Amino acid sequence: MKRIKERYYHKLLEFKEQKNSIRRLWNIEEKTAEFLYFTILIKKPSKILEIGTSNGYSTFWLSLAAEKINSKVQTIEVDEKRFQMAKKNLNERTNIEMLFGKAEEIIPKLSDEIDFVFIDAGKIGYINYLQKLLPKLANNALILADNVTSHQKTVTEYLKTVKNNQMFQSMTLPIEDGIEITIFEKGELK
Repeated sequence: MKRIKERYYHKLLEFKEQKNSIRRLWNIEEKTAEFLYFTILIKKPSKILEIGTSNGYSTFWLSLAAEKINSKVQTIEVDEKRFQMAKKNLNERTNIEMLFGKAEEIIPKLSDEIDFVFIDAGKIGYINYLQKLLPKLANNALILADNVTSHQKTVTEYLKTVKNNQMFQSMTLPIEDGIEITIFEKGELK
């Protein structure tokens, strides 16, 4: 991680300054970013989807990991100002496709099977994103949902679904605001 932080020092500093100076930017914390990076290197997904781009900080980390495994990242953002900011912040990254609009409307239009998803958008929508994702997920797809401890009441339905349905294996990791890591088993789709 030290080499990444040194190589991209100015870009990471720019993200940090934006988060500190612009209201309503909900970037993941550094430990969460590092966890995402390593998880992608371990899983080696061919199709990565992020729901909730914000200013592109987490997308940047996803892109760095995806680059190492020759993969691409699709990211969805509903807020026009954050979308434009992320577009500018990520303009040098060539393995990112940015999608503007509501995730619930975009997900059904995606063509390829998805084998890695990072959810960090409107917490109340987590369950809706999951329902839209089900027909698009590859067998053994990995889903990481952020803020499941800090926003536990808001994501209750999501957590109930991934913890109690046979098509999922899921656990909560105590990283920063809580990450729910879930494996989807397509054979159990009901």
